[in-house]
Amino acid sequence: MNYFLCAITITTSVCADSWRVPEDCETITQAIEIAQDGDTVLVGVGVWRERIDLLGKSITLQSLMGAEETVIDGGGIGSVVSCVNGEASDTIIEGFTITGGKNSLQGGGVLAINTSPTFRLCLIEYNQATQGGGMYVQGGDPIVDQCVFTGNNAENGDGIWSKHARPVLTACIFAGDSIGWESGEMVTIRDTNSPAGACCIRDVCVQTASVACWEAGGLYRGENATCEAACDPVCDEDVSGDGVVNMTDLLRVIAAFGFCP
Repeated sequence: MNYFLCAITITTSVCADSWRVPEDCETITQAIEIAQDGDTVLVGVGVWRERIDLLGKSITLQSLMGAEETVIDGGGIGSVVSCVNGEASDTIIEGFTITGGKNSLQGGGVLAINTSPTFRLCLIEYNQATQGGGMYVQGGDPIVDQCVFTGNNAENGDGIWSKHARPVLTACIFAGDSIGWESGEMVTIRDTNSPAGACCIRDVCVQTASVACWEAGGLYRGENATCEAACDPVCDEDVSGDGVVNMTDLLRVIAAFGFCP
């Protein structure tokens, strides 16, 4: 019955480029199913108890009143949002709370495999999985912009777990949630107020600001340095990781005098 109600809208609004939930379609899933590339799905205030799949469509899924007022709750069964059909950066999910996901494998909140969708202004909280409680990305170059991760749980990567992917995280907040990735991954973490550079943390390279790099125990290779070659072995005396042994390195050693933690 619900789908039939949505189908009536199709016959009367063939040229529509936006679909409103619940006015045009009663659920987000119905709206995604009828949307065409380039369309926008606008979701009203409420708790939407469903799990959604973007179906590889180049559409914008956007809340009308922001994440605090618009919740997608997976009900503890599987991933809440799935992008597993080749979505690109023009598949945009904006302004939702994504919660209640539980996956015994990957991606409680968001599951993105071989895709590059854009998540913007989302609150991803209280999801659970073995890898990537909040979000699991495998392959692709997903963009995560101004999102908050909190209260998620996983054995690997409470907030995000990345495998063979190159996610770009811009001005995101991880409130107690961790970010994880496999050896050799290249993850870009950007603070909009600070220039990013290559940061070497063990055998992983991350693009981030200098302070964030040092706080994570990494070696900062300098502003605008890229990951491709930045983490090649350097002399141990270059404590700051800028390629030069100088007074900066000496001051850091002096400041660290004492017992190791």
